[in-house]
Amino acid sequence: MPGSQVVSVAEEFRPLIAPIVVIDHDREKYKIQVELPGVKRDDIDLEVSESSFCIHAERDDAEITGCYFLAHPVNIEETDAAFDGSMLNVEIPFKVPIRGKMIEVRDGTLDIGQPDPRKIELREGRGSMGIGTQ
Repeated sequence: MPGSQVVSVAEEFRPLIAPIVVIDHDREKYKIQVELPGVKRDDIDLEVSESSFCIHAERDDAEITGCYFLAHPVNIEETDAAFDGSMLNVEIPFKVPIRGKMIEVRDGTLDIGQPDPRKIELREGRGSMGIGTQ
């Protein structure tokens, strides 16, 4: 048709790639690293909520995208992010610092999956509440 343009399907298609992500934390904050090779800082979208973060970045040959849940609620207002040309580094502080208790690990087993010797077995018979009686 006159005036129409022919566009190659290969030119339109850009694969979606999940980035390599490392999520670590200490008692105060998450420390997240996202590999984004070939991406420019202005082409990165980072969205953080109280329980997740999503990354979307574009480069000439692909779109890099992924969303990740966070186990601990975070303070999104104090999130910090920096891009060094290939690695996005993100720090997200927890709303409440983690307070745990160190547990000593002993030798031996816990017998998980073994019958519990304290288990009460119900048997058919005469009882004071009329169970098993006629």
